[in-house]
Amino acid sequence: MAGGFKRSGIFGIVGFFVVVAIVILIATTTGQGEANPKTTLALIFGVIAVFFVVLFALQRADLNRVSGADARGATHGAAEGGRSLDNPTTLDDAELWAAMAVKPIDAEAIKARAAGWEAGRRSQNLAMLVTLAIFLTVPAMYLTESLTPLLIGGPIIVLLAIWGGIRALMPGGEMDRAYDNVGVAMAPLGFEVAERPQIGIETREATTGRVGPRVHGALVLEGERSGRRVTVRLDSTETASRSEVTVAVPTPEFKAKSHDGKVRPAEGAPENVVAALRVVPNSTRWKKVTVEGGPEGIEIARKGGGQSDWLCDLWLAERLAEC
Repeated sequence: MAGGFKRSGIFGIVGFFVVVAIVILIATTTGQGEANPKTTLALIFGVIAVFFVVLFALQRADLNRVSGADARGATHGAAEGGRSLDNPTTLDDAELWAAMAVKPIDAEAIKARAAGWEAGRRSQNLAMLVTLAIFLTVPAMYLTESLTPLLIGGPIIVLLAIWGGIRALMPGGEMDRAYDNVGVAMAPLGFEVAERPQIGIETREATTGRVGPRVHGALVLEGERSGRRVTVRLDSTETASRSEVTVAVPTPEFKAKSHDGKVRPAEGAPENVVAALRVVPNSTRWKKVTVEGGPEGIEIARKGGGQSDWLCDLWLAERLAEC
């Protein structure tokens, strides 16, 4: 439940328990003694349907609001151009992206950012279609006491799911276009996509034979900023995410890590590093950040974090490189 999706996220969690309570109430107060309590089943399916309709409506409204704000922020940031940045932790994704640019932000870069939100809408549309197909199939099967709805709706549900997977994973599909757009969007920051994750359909559970998508590798961005070689590695699994930002500038060896919203140097760090970290603004966005410097450069690693938090790490690494 991050950022602008908090409203639909809260509804999803709270609404689930409310629906469970209502379903239990209906099941225990109606249809007693009936072999096939159709009225009870209709009421239960109706409650669940209303929950999903409201949930999807809230998700779409949140998506439209967040994407609109992102587009306005990107356009405004592009008009301002790169600027001196004293505190990156106060900026949202689009503003931070624009502020960290080292090249002019053109219309193609802004369009590439917007393409990600359009992919999200297409994904949500597919989820709505699958949910609708399920609701046209399962309740009809119970209410008519016939397998005919399942024989018709089952293949449709499977075909929709297969189509979604093919559309996403096929060469030139959603995933490939998404990474292409990342390269275009990151060009004003001096980056290009050096590596992209590989996604395949594999057996997820040996005991059940369940299959599904699995991601191998990470998204790696490389480029030159202010005359320094910079590498960004963004790695995500089903349960965790990790980012690493490396600025290739030799420094004396030192370490630092975040604590209570502040990035604090370890004992023995050079005085210039200590002084630079002392004036870094406090923020919860520095959570789970570690810093290491040495002959190979400055590396900032982060566990978890939001979509653009690695840009804060890039800002910090470049600030340390200049001290």
